[in-house]
Amino acid sequence: MRWRLTRAEGLLAGASLDDILDNGGVLAGVPEAVPQKDDQAGEQACLEQSFRDYLGGDRPTWVVLPDRERSERHLWQDLAAGQVEVGFGRSGVTLALSQINRLQAPATLVALDRMPGPQPQTVVESRLLVDLEPSQAGLGLMLNLVDGRLDGDTDLTTLLDQARAVVSDPEVIFLPGTGSDGSLDRLLPSLSAMGNWVGRDVRWEFAEARIGPLGTVGSLFNWYWMHEGYRLGDWQAPTVILDMDTSPLVGLSVVDYNA
Repeated sequence: MRWRLTRAEGLLAGASLDDILDNGGVLAGVPEAVPQKDDQAGEQACLEQSFRDYLGGDRPTWVVLPDRERSERHLWQDLAAGQVEVGFGRSGVTLALSQINRLQAPATLVALDRMPGPQPQTVVESRLLVDLEPSQAGLGLMLNLVDGRLDGDTDLTTLLDQARAVVSDPEVIFLPGTGSDGSLDRLLPSLSAMGNWVGRDVRWEFAEARIGPLGTVGSLFNWYWMHEGYRLGDWQAPTVILDMDTSPLVGLSVVDYNA
């Protein structure tokens, strides 16, 4: 089964996805920030309002929230009331795509987050929705893994070994974060397991670097950016996506594309 992304819409760092794409995938100016709520309950209420916007759709929907909301899993599942599947953290995007791939039916995937703004006591909202349609051509998941225990460390070396057994020479590796925000600190001890992936012939791509930290939304934006790159012919060979954040859970996918 292969997949096409047939619709994408939302906000990235407070700017519409359409405006960012019209600007070459780069945020024009500084992120659009709004005043932060005075307490955690107020901030969560804002996230809940965004979450409610995606309830009641006419197709299977997954909504992925920041990993910090994982401790409130039951509250979010109650709010979803079976209308959407709920995931958490960047690895939640990987897991959702695995479930959609098994479903083999049209689906919607949404990611939501609110990140600290450029000024004190401000936040920047990001949300992204993509529709996925099964197709004879498009993205194919050659490998799709989520590994780790919430009560322990994740061995990235094992994950990387499994991925390298599938593709020895990926064209691009899509990585979380901006490349300068500390998001790769967990990867550094496992660099030797990446072998020639660290070589000059493999491109390391940080889609978020064009916009700024997007939190969980950054993982879904990586997938969208990868799909568009394939569609436009920017790359042709298999690619790798690493979905990881402060959670012990890590997602790793190897993807190819058939036009």
